[in-house]
Amino acid sequence: MPSERRLHPASILFLLGGQVREFLFPLALLIFGARSSDWGWQSWAALLLIPYSGLAVLRWLTLRWRCGEGELVVRSGLVFRGERHVPLARIQNLDAVQNPLHRLLRVVEVRVQTGAGAEPEAVLRVLRVADFEELRQRVFAGRAAGTLAAGDAPAPPATRELLRLSAGELALCGLVRNRGWLVIAAAYGLLWELGLQDRLQERVFGDAEAARVEELVSGASLLAGVALGVLAFVALLLLLRLFSMGWTLVRLHGFRLARVGEDLRTEFGLLTRVATTIPLRRIQTLTLQEGPLHRLTRRVSLRVGTAGGGAGEEKSAGREWLAPILRRDALPGLLCEVLPELDLAAIAWQPLHPRALRRRLKWAVIAALLLALPAVPLLGAWTPALGAALLAWFALAALRGVALMGWAVTDDVVLYRSGWLWRETTIARVARIQAVALHESPFDRRHGHAGVHVDTAGAHAAAHHVRIPYLAREVADGLARRLALAAASTEFRW
Repeated sequence: MPSERRLHPASILFLLGGQVREFLFPLALLIFGARSSDWGWQSWAALLLIPYSGLAVLRWLTLRWRCGEGELVVRSGLVFRGERHVPLARIQNLDAVQNPLHRLLRVVEVRVQTGAGAEPEAVLRVLRVADFEELRQRVFAGRAAGTLAAGDAPAPPATRELLRLSAGELALCGLVRNRGWLVIAAAYGLLWELGLQDRLQERVFGDAEAARVEELVSGASLLAGVALGVLAFVALLLLLRLFSMGWTLVRLHGFRLARVGEDLRTEFGLLTRVATTIPLRRIQTLTLQEGPLHRLTRRVSLRVGTAGGGAGEEKSAGREWLAPILRRDALPGLLCEVLPELDLAAIAWQPLHPRALRRRLKWAVIAALLLALPAVPLLGAWTPALGAALLAWFALAALRGVALMGWAVTDDVVLYRSGWLWRETTIARVARIQAVALHESPFDRRHGHAGVHVDTAGAHAAAHHVRIPYLAREVADGLARRLALAAASTEFRW
């Protein structure tokens, strides 16, 4: 693939859509909703599409790309020209995104990911499917040999399926993860765009409806009113779960995880089809997530952290979900494929310092007081009851949280787990550690404690980090020194 190529001509359509999508929908409403005798400036607004169309055509004409001699080269621009060289050995992932229009035209949007940052190193919008497959083979095949020459034609690696999620498993995934609020937010945005928000609010929360609710509540006893409120809250929770199940069935439809040579590949999506590639040797961390419903159904969720994956769930095209839901008895087999050096059942977990519980209980008392005191004017004599309930809840969270929190370290990985109702366990490879830090607050110094923070490439702010608190100072010193020496003595390879 040494010669320069253009994008598919359909990229003009996608580029134009990407440039005007922020106001295309309201513009369409203005045009089609306007009366024929009162078009005014609404009709002139459509002329804005002309310069945007010209820019899309110009971008297609000036963008060239080629893959050869061990690098991907992308040239763009007419007046201000740019030429980007991306070494094939530095490419971590090639993410392919296909919405229904992509599939109809047999094209794909390709996002080239390296370890340089959260955003893609290059976006090729759009390529023919055959060009994408050829590019992917050149990037990922034969990487053990280093660079690829232009005439190389490596044999395709063997493919082995590791996980395929049925519709039932995806529905269960939506039930335990509860992403129904995403559907509610999207529906609210659509109503706002259509101008139906005020009408719906008036119908649901208008004076007549409010009077009916007030009459119903005033006519019932206190116990019946409380029961009615509880039933309404339960109905809302059930509705959110149902929305979450539907959203998951659409977004993760046909989820498939396969091992292709030394790569993991995932494919999923009903309307927008996403295909991602995760090189095994570039995995930074693994995170196991368990909520109450996970434990009830004997399931776990498995996320993976890679360099350059700090944009979060939406911008990373779902690459971080190695297994959105997985049977607990299937977890050892999948971990053996991803981290063969780890035997999770043989890990010797270490507890926190014994005084960690006392410190957590002190914060529980302070939190209960801070939340209960503002309620005095409203609750009056019932405020102590609220304070007692809050204190009991925070104390239980402290007891269970400290009991379940722990850490472990081996020659190859360092592990940290935390959480009570929603538990997370993060496994970081020692060979992928970027920095080790020792942290002490004034309260830590008072109790002779310290914390150890481990940073890896690509970890975003919302991720579950290896940050071990409440360690004895000498234990924290020893752990930080051990991890720093192990990371320094290990050759870091992308």
